[in-house]
Amino acid sequence: MPASEAFRQALAAAGVGADTPATVLCDGDAGLWRLQREVLPNATPVLDWWHAAVRFEHALQAARSLGAGTAEAHVAGTAVRGLERAKWRLWHGNWPGCRRRLAALCRWAGCKSVRGVAGADKLRQQVAGLLGYLERNEAALVPYAARRQRGEPIATSFVESAVDEIIAWRMTKKQQMRWNKATVQPFLDVRTAVLNGTLEDAFRRRHPGFRPANDDRRPTATAA
Repeated sequence: MPASEAFRQALAAAGVGADTPATVLCDGDAGLWRLQREVLPNATPVLDWWHAAVRFEHALQAARSLGAGTAEAHVAGTAVRGLERAKWRLWHGNWPGCRRRLAALCRWAGCKSVRGVAGADKLRQQVAGLLGYLERNEAALVPYAARRQRGEPIATSFVESAVDEIIAWRMTKKQQMRWNKATVQPFLDVRTAVLNGTLEDAFRRRHPGFRPANDDRRPTATAA
């Protein structure tokens, strides 16, 4: 089954149709945006703030280490301030101002007086990557601060937390486990039922002889 059809069926099961007002948050993956356009063309796309902030942090780390241990370490402050101002503009919905700041920082990092500073190339690469990422997702950039004030979603952290709870332990390298297409969905169904506390009831419906609901099999506390 195509991913778009599976997505459409999952939404339909939740009562969501193509015309249902919706907000779609995404980390910027082109394939996920394509799904959104095919299945929920009228939804409001929002680039997940957490992923944007992480990319800013990577660029800031490069900026803070600019010229480290040399007489040129003072230039790091200029780069850090430029990135922080660009991030502030994006947070407040000023994407054009953010883009100008990042483009200016790229030019600055490539100019002759900065190009020879230790870490300048890494900074330029990080800022250029950040700028490209935001430009590719320009249509999903929103006034994050205003949305947060209104109680509207700006990040997928709650979803990622749930995903981690369901699959992270199985997928940790120490477990040496991998997904199998034939068993992945049953595994997720069981794991979700365990976390939701509905597994016993599911067993009871399929196997009427399963222990009664009021039989918790816990030892009775002994009075002191």
